[in-house]
Amino acid sequence: MRDLYETFPLSSSRLSMAPTWADYVEDIVLPADTLLRVALPAGAQFVLFAMDGDFRAKPGTGSTSFALPGATTSDGSGSELNPAARRIPGTLSDGTTVPTHLILRAPYACKGSLAFYA
Repeated sequence: MRDLYETFPLSSSRLSMAPTWADYVEDIVLPADTLLRVALPAGAQFVLFAMDGDFRAKPGTGSTSFALPGATTSDGSGSELNPAARRIPGTLSDGTTVPTHLILRAPYACKGSLAFYA
């Protein structure tokens, strides 16, 4: 898997404005209001999201679940709307569980891709 941050001279000036093409990309088809768990590839540290509709995402495990929000939360348990690029955390919010999946859900059917980088 390619590194998101390249070494000099590719990391300087305008070349650092955009990463190189990912060599590990997952195509995503999200049916309306259906939970999708995408396994994290080995070595992935960053993910770039590109979707043609609104979606929600959060890191988790093979058993992590969430519903589309129907009310305001006040405990930090929500999912993120339309993230663009994220670093994959070493552990989840409990401080010990290692994430194994990205959990996705959309209110309406949409398609897109997840580009992974080391």
